[in-house]
Amino acid sequence: MAKFLSDEYFSQLQSALASDPKWSEISKTFKTSVGFNVTDLGQNYVVAVDNGNTTVQKVSPGTSAEFSFDGPYETWTKVAKRETDLQSAVLKGQLKFKGSITKILVYRDRLNRLADVMGGLPVEY
Repeated sequence: MAKFLSDEYFSQLQSALASDPKWSEISKTFKTSVGFNVTDLGQNYVVAVDNGNTTVQKVSPGTSAEFSFDGPYETWTKVAKRETDLQSAVLKGQLKFKGSITKILVYRDRLNRLADVMGGLPVEY
């Protein structure tokens, strides 16, 4: 079992997204990049989507993405356990969001699916 937010975890996420029929359907005409930054651990990953092809890679701090979410490990754990969602965490100030609010609202169904797949992976916290 992978440790949550580790390199192995994000590798499993990439495989899970590639084999998820719902993700495949909703991402086939979608192009974006989403940064997930764990501020207290200094871990930064970007999920890049290009018309159905999704890659996940570890990146250096400050790597640009169309959207990014920055926050501590504890908040990411709550999102993964579905104790909160990305939108609520941003509105409560638990995660910092960077990007277009208008665009992220349009992409909400896709990002919610991404969060669902993330939360469905077997992990060790």
